[in-house]
Amino acid sequence: MNTSSDDISNILLVVPYQLNIWFGSFLWITGNIGCIGNMIVLRSEKFRKQAYSIYLFSSAISDFHYFNFVLLTRILQKGFQISLINHYIIICKLRQFSTLWGNVVSFSLFSFAIIDRFLSTHRSYTYRQWSNRIYIAYKMVIIIPLFWFLLIGHRIIFYSIQNGICGPLEGFYEYYDNYFQVIFSSICPALIMSILAYFLIKNVHTITRRKTLPINNISSCINRNNPIINQIDKQLTIMLISESLITILTYIPYAIELTYLNISQTWYKTPLQLAWEKIFAELIDLISYIFFATSFYVSIISNNGFRRTIKEILLMNFLYFLIHSMKKKIVYIYGDMETIMPLGFEVMKYKNKNEQVDYIVHVGDIAYSINDSNC
Repeated sequence: MNTSSDDISNILLVVPYQLNIWFGSFLWITGNIGCIGNMIVLRSEKFRKQAYSIYLFSSAISDFHYFNFVLLTRILQKGFQISLINHYIIICKLRQFSTLWGNVVSFSLFSFAIIDRFLSTHRSYTYRQWSNRIYIAYKMVIIIPLFWFLLIGHRIIFYSIQNGICGPLEGFYEYYDNYFQVIFSSICPALIMSILAYFLIKNVHTITRRKTLPINNISSCINRNNPIINQIDKQLTIMLISESLITILTYIPYAIELTYLNISQTWYKTPLQLAWEKIFAELIDLISYIFFATSFYVSIISNNGFRRTIKEILLMNFLYFLIHSMKKKIVYIYGDMETIMPLGFEVMKYKNKNEQVDYIVHVGDIAYSINDSNC
């Protein structure tokens, strides 16, 4: 009986490490693909002139940093047991700072994208005219990271390695930092996103039932192709609503977990209870990364314009690769007659001494094209 209990305990102790290795690696791979995909698509000509694209593009950059520093060090530390955070003071300070900073910066930028869509779908012209303010978007993507840096920068100062563990300064600051993280990285995002999602959904329902006629040239620019709301905006709004719901579903368990861990620090717990709590804590922490990893995939599923842009980018890159991978033939032409050469040949009328020539054509004043099956 004791042997069986020991076996179960050993399994429970191994599960958190396996979760970080396999689930964490899966999130890291899919998250990086999503971030790169978002950055490529949102900087395309079709999206770059929209304020929400500026917010989402900046959020993708923040997410890329979050995956390749915060999540990657987590996988190495808690999965493969490579203790970087507890051995190097600079990694300790920057990682604990980035854990909170990257979280709130990405969430804030995403929130401003939703606010922009909320304004653009509002039935009041006064609100709509504040949407798609590109110059405001460029200012906000600078102000938001700086604001949170000033608010969270204390972690760089007050975190250190004590007894082989990276943690906050003991005493009052430890309690302050714990509850600061609970409030700003879990409770506030879930609450704010619930409110924004509610108002955005309400606007969509209202605007699909009521026609918003153009008042002047400015409102005509906002809805160029449709007096209600054009198809791209509809799909984008659906995408943002879907991502908002994912945010709520992933942040609420994270808020509950952080709150419980802070409240129950002084409670007596059996080894079995601690083992189960560690499993659930690691699982919930990893689930909280889903918000940062799913934006690209939600956009593909819900936004036809996004899918079309991806196809165009892939097609253009494929054609570029195809053309430039073809073997180029250089033909030196004697004669002044106009000559048509097959694709893949470069025609030269004046020979460069250093240029290696594949063919030389000279028939009086007439130059004939040469076909090559290898071209």
